[in-house]
Amino acid sequence: MKCTISPQQLGAGLSAVTRAISSRNTLPILSNVLVQAREGAIELTATNIDLTIRHTMPAEVLEEGAITIPARILSEFVSSLPEAPLSWELDPVHQTVRLQSGRFDAHIRGVDAAEFPPLPEVADGQTVELDPQVLLSAIEQTVVAASGDEGRPVYTGVLAEISGADIILVATDGHRLAVRQLRTADGALPLGDRLSVIIPARALSELARLLKPILSSPGAVTLSVGGTRSQVRFDLPGYSLTSRLIDGVYPNYQKVLPEGSQTVARASTDELRRTTRVVSLFARDAANVLKIRCESSQLVLSANTNEVGDNVASVDASIEGDNVGIAFNARYVSDVLALLDSPEVELVLNGTLAPGMVRAAGDDTYRYVIMPVRVAI
Repeated sequence: MKCTISPQQLGAGLSAVTRAISSRNTLPILSNVLVQAREGAIELTATNIDLTIRHTMPAEVLEEGAITIPARILSEFVSSLPEAPLSWELDPVHQTVRLQSGRFDAHIRGVDAAEFPPLPEVADGQTVELDPQVLLSAIEQTVVAASGDEGRPVYTGVLAEISGADIILVATDGHRLAVRQLRTADGALPLGDRLSVIIPARALSELARLLKPILSSPGAVTLSVGGTRSQVRFDLPGYSLTSRLIDGVYPNYQKVLPEGSQTVARASTDELRRTTRVVSLFARDAANVLKIRCESSQLVLSANTNEVGDNVASVDASIEGDNVGIAFNARYVSDVLALLDSPEVELVLNGTLAPGMVRAAGDDTYRYVIMPVRVAI
């Protein structure tokens, strides 16, 4: 293998793919990144078996070849180089790569590429295309509600239901529920076909990181699910992310979504976001409870802690229905308000002890349901 590439470009690629490497790897080879030099390009691949990220970048390739290199030392070395051409040369006998850039001349011992685990295949399945900006927004608005408890694997994933050109993403940790509806950018499942899979939230979070730098690039994101329903792959400009799907039965989220509304409060999103943040400062040491009361033309937010004190603030609002009070985990409220970009937000309530729903005013494409906290209002 002989090739030349920009250190800055290589460093960015390494930073992206090595996020698939787990610090708890049981196989030493999984701490390495697979580097493959092919005609006009270098391909980087990292995996922890469950998650695989691949990046392809242009390079001057004089001789094709492949090697796996310890990801940590390679990343740290490349990120420390000045912006001058970096040349690679592989000694296949000793499995050592010579890296030269300016006054730096390094040799890194690697492992034969044949030792790298077989990469997952996603074949004979179904494919749809998604708009990168819409997909990014949908991911951010749902993964926030996924659980981090590995004891309940299904809750650590995001349910993706695809029917025709319609897609619904769902996440819950048992205390809150996020549901986002979107449509494919191009292509759809055949009429009558339905696809339902559970994608690990961590994989979608890594996909979101990959999406942000390429939002201005032309092209869609391709979502492919293998025929065995065990793997999902996302292809986007320069990158490919493959993840193992979670096996299990997702809870019936439809039962949690409010069917009606006893009270609907509409307020400025920015104002409610700022007020929630300030009032919540007094909730951190008291189970993080934020109390909200709907009163005629305002929302009254309050929090109190015996050791710290209390704080009360109001936000102008349009109230339809009964005056009601409810309490939520303050972080859950702050999380959803940070994700809404609409001028106004609606709080839909059905009493003190029923789940409350937050959504953009007049928009049902994103619904965020929070279970109430049982405290004196």
